[in-house]
Order: sequence, then C-alpha cells, then structure tokens
Amino acid sequence: MKVIAFALVLMPLICGAAEPLLPMAEGTTWNYELVQERPSASLDLTEPNEQERLSVSYRVGGTAKIDNKDLRRLEIYRGDTLDTVDLIAVEERGLICPARVLPEGAIIKLIPPQMMLSTPLKTGTKWDFDGTIGDTKVNQRYEIVGEEDVDVPAGKFHAWRIHCEQILPTPATIDRWFVPTTGFVKVETAVKGPSGGVLQKSSLSLKEPPKVTSAPQKNSPPQPEKLSAGVSNEPRGEFKTDFKSDAPAIYARWRGQGLPDHAKIRASFIADNVADVSADYEIDEASAVAPTPNSSGTFTLSQPEGGWAPGNYRVEFFLNDAPTETVKFKISK
Repeated sequence: MKVIAFALVLMPLICGAAEPLLPMAEGTTWNYELVQERPSASLDLTEPNEQERLSVSYRVGGTAKIDNKDLRRLEIYRGDTLDTVDLIAVEERGLICPARVLPEGAIIKLIPPQMMLSTPLKTGTKWDFDGTIGDTKVNQRYEIVGEEDVDVPAGKFHAWRIHCEQILPTPATIDRWFVPTTGFVKVETAVKGPSGGVLQKSSLSLKEPPKVTSAPQKNSPPQPEKLSAGVSNEPRGEFKTDFKSDAPAIYARWRGQGLPDHAKIRASFIADNVADVSADYEIDEASAVAPTPNSSGTFTLSQPEGGWAPGNYRVEFFLNDAPTETVKFKISK
C-alpha cells in the first residue's frame, strides 16, 4: 500500500509523445517540495492539521531492458535516498510505464502498462487504467479538463490540468498540471476514507526549472548489527578453544558494533558432550544490557568444586533473545 500511496503523488512526472514536450537528456532532474497534510490526532477540532515537508526529486537515468524492451529509468528520490524507479517508454500514443523497481531491487510489473500521459494534449482527452501494480488492483479514470495558470516556486506557468478519479486501491482524487517543454509543475492528491471524508492531502510543487545533474551521492548503508564473542581463561587474555580442568574461571567476552539501544546480551553456558552430564545441559546463564551501540562486556563462569569435568562445551550468545553467536571449547585434564 505504501508504494501505491506514494505513487499517487509522484508517479507521473515527465511525459510526452514527442521530444519537444520536455527535456529527456540523461541526468535531467526535477526538484520538488512535497507537503503531506493529515488531520490532527488531537480531539480538539480547532487544532490545525499536521504537516510534513519533504524534498523530492525525479531524475532521468539510463536504460533498462524488460521483456526485451528498452525502457528509460525515472529515478525518484526522497532527499538523497533513492525511493523507487519507474521504467518508462515514449510511444506514439503517449508515455507509458510498464514496470517499477522497488527499493530492495524487486521489479513489479504494471499490467497492462500504465498510460502516464496521453497525446495529443487537448481538452476532453480521456483514458483509464484498470489493472494491477504487482499484486495490487488499481482503477483510475483520467481526463484533461483544460488549461490553467498556476503559480509555484519555480515560477508562473500556463499548464494543462489533468484530473484523475481513483477508485482502487483507495478512493482518491489526483490533479496534475503539465507544461510542455518543462514537465509536471504541480500535483495535488486527496486520499479519501470510506465515508468520503479526506484522510490525507498531498501537494507536490516544482521548486526550480529542470536541469541536468549527477545522481545524488549514495548514503553509506547502515552497518548491520554485529556481536562478536570468544572465551578465555583471563579477563583480558587471548581467546582460546582448549582449557585445563583446573582453570580458575572461564571468561566469555563479547563486543558489539551498531547494536540497538539498550540491547540485551545473554550468554548460555552449555555442556555439549561431558561424561555423566546430559547432552546439551545448561550449566549457567548470564545477561547484561549494552550501555551503548558500540560496547563490550564479560560473563564469568567460576570453576566448580572439584574442578571442570573434561569434555566439550559451548557458549551461546543472544542479542535481544535472538541467537547470534556460538563459541565452542574443550576442557581436558
């Protein structure tokens, strides 16, 4: 549903059936301000609606081949983060979108390919999209209702207004203002509830004329949660895998990087294969809370009376109760 809702505002940006309609050079970028507005959660009906402002950009990228057809990449960014990529084609009847690339890299198809703009541009032109985007059923009715003057941060424009009534997956109205040789300069969306009331309004406004730019620098991906561990016969000594039965204590040490806030680290000391002890018998358990995302700690298992029984042991480490690391060691006479 997130993909569909975001597409209500952002999907049709650059359109046309002939080159003069707008620039299509690789790197051509449209920078917008997206304002999302929803009713306040407060019970006080006099409270103003809640607003969120975001920077959104569209950029013409390279090409991609889907079903043996060359398509242009229309990259959609929220800030500097790539959100989705629409794969588009310019045909004699207008601009179509046969497929979309999701953030995780999965490709979903629009069946049939969605008409993003029908040409020639003239009042009264209508078209429908009654199909699927991935597994989601979508039903939309489009009409070019006429020409209007529109004022946005990028300037004043004389634009074609295109109105859409969406029935599925969520009732909504979408109005777009398109300027030949420039592109879409404004998009307004109102998502409606079952009773017909407006649940959310969005406005996308062009901040400056389109220009050729390089792709935003990719943000470094967040480091995955990592917990490394080992055992030693000293609090700060080297890790070992073999111990003598007279070792005063066994120290299970852990180090975390990029851990969640207040992460719980738990260690379970287990006898794997020890004489006169049941297999997988838990000897002891200890836990601690990591004070920072990058921190370390030590669990200590003291020598039992009479010394350690020879055999195979292991320590299982858990991060927030999820198995993370297993350290095996052996005790001999």
